[in-house]
Amino acid sequence: MRNSPEQILSEKDPTLGQVIAARACKWPMHPSEDPLWGLIRMVVAQQIATRTACQIAERLKSIHPQITYPSASQNIQVSTLQSFGLPQRRAECCVEIVRRSEEIRRRVRQNHSWEEALAGIKGIGPWTLSVFRIMVLREPDELPAGDVGLLRAFTNVYGPGADLAKVSEKWRPFRSVACWYLWRTLGNEQLG
Repeated sequence: MRNSPEQILSEKDPTLGQVIAARACKWPMHPSEDPLWGLIRMVVAQQIATRTACQIAERLKSIHPQITYPSASQNIQVSTLQSFGLPQRRAECCVEIVRRSEEIRRRVRQNHSWEEALAGIKGIGPWTLSVFRIMVLREPDELPAGDVGLLRAFTNVYGPGADLAKVSEKWRPFRSVACWYLWRTLGNEQLG
């Protein structure tokens, strides 16, 4: 029987093992939502509190229930997203994802990387893609090293002066899983 990511991480890093053992919920290994809806949620979450991002996503979903499977035929307006509190550039990015949804899906089906499929959409950078890979695609080995919440959680668990890059090497091939558990130590509502 194959060991779970949690078992492997706990054996490699007893400190992280304590964090994992303290959590009732476990890493969801499989995607549970449409990737483009998840991407929109990650764009919404850029540079704002997770709780606020979750509230905005829920408001968007309540007004446009079909947004959970974006399609170019949907009429999502930048002004609507701005009325929820999104800056214009982020609102434009979300609308562009919806507008180009069929093209993006086609490119991914043709084995283009997500970076290639999303090329040219302003507002999707390394942080967004990294967190998208963890929270939406459930790729097991991503590390969004510049994420403020991750850095705060890491420092809380490992202490000031601990080196994320060095410690995270022993988490391979499950750095995403480690990040997911560390984020939960902050007590925030979660993106995924």
